[in-house]
Amino acid sequence: MDALQGDLFHPTPGAVTADHSGGIMPDPPWREWVTPHKISLLILISEYVQNKAERGHEETDVFTKTLLLSVRLQRNISLALLRWIQSPDETLADLRREVEKLAEGDRSTAEIVVGWLDSKLKEMAEDGLMVLTDFMQSLEQLFNLSAEGEEPLLQRAGVIGMFIRRMVLAFDKLSFSQVSSLYELLMEYCQEGKSSLKDDLDTSDAMEMADEGEGMRREDLDVGKEDSTVLSYRQAQYYLSKGLQNNYNDAEASSPAELQQQVQRLLKSNPLFVEAHYLSYLNSMNVYEWCGAVQSLHLYFDRFSLHSQHNQQSKPNEDVTAARSYRYAALNLASLHCRFGHREEAMAVLQEAIRLAQVTNDNVCLQHALIWLSRLEQDESKVAMLLQRSVIRSSVLTLPYLASMAVQMFTKLKAQAGLKPARVFEYLAKSNSLNCLHYIPELVASCFALQTALWQMYGKSAMSLLNIQLLLHGSGNPATNHWDKELGCLVLSHLAVIHADQGNYTCVYEILQLLKEKFHYIKKNAKVWMFAEQCINFDRALRNHKWTAAETAITNLAALDNTEAQYRRALLLKEKGDSVGACQHLQELLQKCREEPSTTITEIHAGVLLALGEVYTAASNLTTANSYFLQCLTLCKEHHLNHTATMAQLNIAHIQLLMKLPAQALALTEQVMPQVLSHGSLYNRSRAQFLLAKCQLASTDPKHASRRKEAILSAIGTLSIALEGFQKAEAPARVKDVLYYQAQLYNEVGNSADRNRCALQFRQLDQQIPTNPTQILNIF
Repeated sequence: MDALQGDLFHPTPGAVTADHSGGIMPDPPWREWVTPHKISLLILISEYVQNKAERGHEETDVFTKTLLLSVRLQRNISLALLRWIQSPDETLADLRREVEKLAEGDRSTAEIVVGWLDSKLKEMAEDGLMVLTDFMQSLEQLFNLSAEGEEPLLQRAGVIGMFIRRMVLAFDKLSFSQVSSLYELLMEYCQEGKSSLKDDLDTSDAMEMADEGEGMRREDLDVGKEDSTVLSYRQAQYYLSKGLQNNYNDAEASSPAELQQQVQRLLKSNPLFVEAHYLSYLNSMNVYEWCGAVQSLHLYFDRFSLHSQHNQQSKPNEDVTAARSYRYAALNLASLHCRFGHREEAMAVLQEAIRLAQVTNDNVCLQHALIWLSRLEQDESKVAMLLQRSVIRSSVLTLPYLASMAVQMFTKLKAQAGLKPARVFEYLAKSNSLNCLHYIPELVASCFALQTALWQMYGKSAMSLLNIQLLLHGSGNPATNHWDKELGCLVLSHLAVIHADQGNYTCVYEILQLLKEKFHYIKKNAKVWMFAEQCINFDRALRNHKWTAAETAITNLAALDNTEAQYRRALLLKEKGDSVGACQHLQELLQKCREEPSTTITEIHAGVLLALGEVYTAASNLTTANSYFLQCLTLCKEHHLNHTATMAQLNIAHIQLLMKLPAQALALTEQVMPQVLSHGSLYNRSRAQFLLAKCQLASTDPKHASRRKEAILSAIGTLSIALEGFQKAEAPARVKDVLYYQAQLYNEVGNSADRNRCALQFRQLDQQIPTNPTQILNIF
């Protein structure tokens, strides 16, 4: 039965003290504070140990003096004591409630355990200060108590034993006035706890005790009423470890405002507790408070130098500790500069971190620095070399996490450089094998996310959706739950975009609402779903010709991605018929893509070329338009962007149709139709079917009446499918084009009823959304 308390009340042989703060600095020799809460814990410990010692005597009245503790209750008390010692101070009412919970519904047991606490506090309140002094002196005797025939129940080197010894030593150092002030605080602590002690305590006696305390200076005691919940250094370390853990779990994390208040509380209790500044830095990063993040890191550097002056360790250890602290802080500062685009500053700080890591031979830090160095490097060949070196070195040092992460970065680099998809996925398979071999669920999910992005880039939306389903299925497992992390935000945002491409706007806004609830505006992952939301709103408003809503979406996008906002502004001008303005914006973007290829996305470059070709097509400058489409097709073939290449080919087929080459246009359209129908959006599928119907009719000889009529009837069926698609995609201008063309075909075959129906629908739509007549049937 007593074995359950072995780790808590007895020291573990050969155990060493772990540094949970990341090895930043050792525990300084600052003294502990005696507080009313800690006195309550000492009372519980004393009664608990005495109870276990009395258990072995047969003459003891079990029902009046000894509580036969169950194994589960002993375990609960041991774990609770460990938590209370490390946690911040609590009120008496909170402590009593937690003690009652330890009994797990056994009311009689709970009353006995709470009675240990209440009876001793009541005795201290009634008999005065001497009881408190005698109690603190009697704690040393607990180390001699033992059950019959067993070793002492409490060891001096155990967790509880060390806590008792620290409290006794701290109490012995107090002067008489400080002990008196501590006693006053204990009485206030009992009265505020609303326990049974408050009902039994005589008010007059309490007033007499207050009068006796006059002339004793409360400020002589280090813990006044305001600071009664002050944290010791060890409690601050425990709170910091919890804060760092919750920082990666958004479901359990405190709000940024609450966390910042706790940081200020930590610093007020321990001004030289430099780790609190690092927690403040993480909190600022979560809410994109860049100034606060930089300031917290700078304070981290400054305050650590002050702490070094108070450190009582030897000089060599102090130098090692400083190097260990500074190098990781330097890595974080380099990441901030990299985020701001300050390449030279980031490189200088990174070099300093590398130098400090070399001093202490920290290979892990060096590998992290190597990965950051690859991100700062602008030459793609050097970046590839650095990542290859990182993979090899991490494998030699048995650092699978860093090796797998470097492989994924290398895969992304090669995919953007235009490597064949088969080779890209081969590299990704190596990362997957490392993740499965060493069980790294975070990188397994990251690998699926990268596969999703790659399939989308290659124009295979069906495969991209399959990987999303795998990710969502894996998120249901608590061990690999990614719902509350950046990966969950990425996956759900991409799923919303796919639903929008298929015209399922009800599902889209349900997903966006879920994202808004899980990832609020102030959270670090909110930018992902906000970007997806604005893109969806823009595309929907553009097809509906709602120019004001489209302008609003562009303005919101500019705060997230200026290049994307400029590209979509050009699309808006093109759709509104402002060819000059659209061409000007697109030419500026094209120049930027050619001058800075490393900072722009290839999809944007291809999209700009495609949009320029459409602008010149609408202006009837077919030769220039065709040259841009061919450039876009060449770029897409080099980088394997199949979907954009397909759209460029459809535009080339449309130009051939306008140039009276219907046979060539039909052959090219039929060639790319499988790709469009398999992986294209609903809007693009409808555009392709509309173009196919026009090419089929244009390639039919009007002199053969039977073939002509058969082609018209086939085209009408294809146009009906395209019409349904445009209606679901909310593109009324394209609906009008299809209705206009259908009315002409119905008129040609003599079907006046359907012709009039199409004409009526066209007129109703034209009254709601007028369209530039020159653009009707002249654009793809």
